[in-house]
Amino acid sequence: MKYIFDVAFLPCETLKEHDARIVVDLLRATTQITAFFDGGGSILVPVTEVEEAFAMKERLGRDWKIMGERGGLPVAGFDFGNSPLELLGAGAPDNAVITTSNGTRALMRAAEGCGRVTAGCARNAEAVCWDALCSGARVGVVCAGRNGEFSLEDSVCAGMFVEKLLSLAPSNGASEMELTDGAISALALWHHLGPDLLAVCRESAHGRILSELGFDNDIFFCAEIDSSSTVPLLKETGGIPAIVGR
Repeated sequence: MKYIFDVAFLPCETLKEHDARIVVDLLRATTQITAFFDGGGSILVPVTEVEEAFAMKERLGRDWKIMGERGGLPVAGFDFGNSPLELLGAGAPDNAVITTSNGTRALMRAAEGCGRVTAGCARNAEAVCWDALCSGARVGVVCAGRNGEFSLEDSVCAGMFVEKLLSLAPSNGASEMELTDGAISALALWHHLGPDLLAVCRESAHGRILSELGFDNDIFFCAEIDSSSTVPLLKETGGIPAIVGR
């Protein structure tokens, strides 16, 4: 079997054919999504716009909550922002709608032409890599980026995923491993800047902004590696694209 591992540094890139895609928005959407299920949440519906979030809540019922951010800050009228520590401290709701500046858009983009899309972060890195390998030999990592631009922390985290995929894939002599240029580049970033993912997060443009907004503890939380076994899976539920934990 030939395994092909690929990384797209922005969701607007032309995405190759993949059996599974892992979306990473380390600071903080995919970490928040993972925390939602670690905290006992059941269903999370991603949407791209704030107006869609309010409309979806009205459609689904008053028991549903809304979480997310714009510019790193909670949106007026939302029940939660995009802080995983705030969410876990308050207790994750059973069901919620989420919209963020970059992560939810990346998830919806990754779902185009791919039947298995998961939300990956440092905390569930090994779990999502195992899941992807069980889904097929062509695995893509899609970085959310930030406002349409390259994101250092997402790209370094993607390189960590590539390293884990290489180590977890069967290597019995009958398997080949191929890395695309994107995967080679991400792996090089990880080898150069890792394994101190916390330093990467704190030095990145997005990390500095979150720090200025008072979310230093979130940065520490997001940089923890393999502390969760949750695999948030995007799938259609009741006719709506939704994320469920497994």
